[in-house]
Amino acid sequence: MRRWIAAAAAALAVAVGSVTALSAQALPVAPEPVAPITGIPAPCVTTHAFPADDSISSIKKKLTKYYGFELTGPGWTEANRESIRIVWETIDAMECTSYIDDLQDKVDGNVGLNATSISGYAWGDWSLTKTGYVSFDFTKFKQAIASGDEGRLTRLVAHELAHVLNSDRFSSPAYWKKFLALYAQEGRFSDYAGSSVTETWADVVGYYVGRCALNNPYDTGRHDAYYDFVKEYVFDGKEFGPAAGTTSDCSVPDEDAETPMPGAADGSWLEGLSGE
Repeated sequence: MRRWIAAAAAALAVAVGSVTALSAQALPVAPEPVAPITGIPAPCVTTHAFPADDSISSIKKKLTKYYGFELTGPGWTEANRESIRIVWETIDAMECTSYIDDLQDKVDGNVGLNATSISGYAWGDWSLTKTGYVSFDFTKFKQAIASGDEGRLTRLVAHELAHVLNSDRFSSPAYWKKFLALYAQEGRFSDYAGSSVTETWADVVGYYVGRCALNNPYDTGRHDAYYDFVKEYVFDGKEFGPAAGTTSDCSVPDEDAETPMPGAADGSWLEGLSGE
């Protein structure tokens, strides 16, 4: 009886071992998990993690080395470390796409980042505060950070960079002709963009990346066409969150969170404020 039990146990062990080996060969290997990035549910796999323990001087040098942006302005300070982190991580979250290379190509690789104080309502702008630079007001960033709406800042960074990508629009490139036709069909996208086509362009890109931004228009299910355009013509199929019409799984910021206002590239933001 004991020999029968032993034999049966041995046979069972062989069978289990065979099944386990077969399963190990048959099942796909899970991909490395993507580290969560502020405001972006599905970022690119991290290329360069934010060096949280580095000095600000070291962080600045690495930001230029890794991503090609020259830095200027008095705002690159220890007091603004969290704001700097959001800028870094937003840029890195798009590194598996050609977004940064494409927009740099539009201006011969001369896009810089300017951390400074911006007068008026704007939290950021492209080539207004400083020609050839995307400017950010990190002091204003702290309002969104304090209210837990960091996704708005992710959207803001992507929005201002989108103005750079669109800086060739006066030569009527094919993508811009398609977008103008889409805008004529779809119309208003966000309260901020209003009736400005250039701000609508920047916002459909910004909110596509910053899916965790409070009150993201893509969550409403009314902007599938804009979403599909950005997916195809800007990010070559890469999505940073769920499809349009699906609310992203994000932490909920304060309902009273103040909207970080981008600055218009050409002054056309006034169109969006008329009558509001």
